[in-house]
Parts: sequence; structure tokens; C-alpha cells
Amino acid sequence: MIISLHPINPEKRKLQQISEDLLEGKVFIFPTDTVYALVADSQSKLGVEKLYELKNIPKNQPLSLLCPSISIASNYIEYLPNEAFRLMKKLTPGPFTFIIRANKNLPRVSFSNQKEKQIGIRIPDAIYLQELMKIHPNPLTSTSVFANDEFIIEVDSLEEIYGSRVEGIIDGGIVAVELSTILDVTGDEIVVVREGKGSDLL
Repeated sequence: MIISLHPINPEKRKLQQISEDLLEGKVFIFPTDTVYALVADSQSKLGVEKLYELKNIPKNQPLSLLCPSISIASNYIEYLPNEAFRLMKKLTPGPFTFIIRANKNLPRVSFSNQKEKQIGIRIPDAIYLQELMKIHPNPLTSTSVFANDEFIIEVDSLEEIYGSRVEGIIDGGIVAVELSTILDVTGDEIVVVREGKGSDLL
């Protein structure tokens, strides 16, 4: 099912229903500031298991934690050097994934299968996700959408492939295939793991 939201003022009623569905373990596809992503509630065992099933990836493959702000993300960070904090403040919200050392607050449902307590946190500059996270009680767990090793860039193709397998697909139009820039901030030096969208701002 394709769901249309107002591009400037997304309807709170629709977002509230999506939030309730996520809490029940349902999965949605959202446009991000990079590519389309599968999204589940980070505390929902049912939802997170479905992410792995839909993506057809092993359960030890890392997923991303989506947060609405640095202040929320800080609840899950064990250690963040001052330089990394300043960079995060400068670059977010935006198309960046920060690999961080996680603390004991990390949602075990989403990340219990990872050997090292390091996760990728994203604070996306995407209005539908940002507005959803304002009302949703938990961070979201996500992974990018692709089929046959290709990213899917438009909503009709998403509906054809995933329409019967997810609760809804949020219409974000055609997106460019631009991956996030990945920054490892687990140590005292910031390491660029992957250059992607926004890397010119570094």
C-alpha cells in the first residue's frame, strides 16, 4: 500500500497510525535523505526479525539506529570524543552514519546479534521520518532497500516488489542512489569509512 503524506506538513493522524503499527511489529518503507529504507520499531522483536527476512541478510549483519536528534542519540552512546560531537552537531540532521561505541541502553532486540557493541546511528534530514520520530516513543531500526543487488529508486517498483510484504510504503517520489557517508567515531580520531552524500562538507 502506497501512503501519500503532505510534503511540508505531514498529516499527524497518518503518522500516529504508522507509529502504532510500528509498535505492533509492522514494517514500513520510508524515503530518507539518501535512499529508501525498511523501517521497524527498534524495540519490536517481530519488526526487526521481519527486516532481516525482507532484506534476506544474516542476523549478525548490522542495522542502523535512526534518532531524531543528537540528544536522543546520546542515550545510546558510551563514548563520544569532543571533536566527534562537534562534527555530529555540524552535520546533523543529514546523510551521515556515525559508527559509535554503544552503551547498555542499546535496544537488545535490534542489536543483540552483533559481537561488538558498535552501531551506526543516523539522524536523517527527511521530513517524514523526522515528523514520525517526534511522536514515536522509540528510535527506529532501518536498513536500505534493494532487490537483485540494485537499489530501488521509485515507489511503483517498491509497491510491485514489497507491497504485499510491508504494511505501507511512504511515497517519496524518485530518489537518487546516494548512500550516506559513514564516519567511525569510536576512537579519538575520526575515520571516514565510506564517502557518500555530504562528504564534501567534511
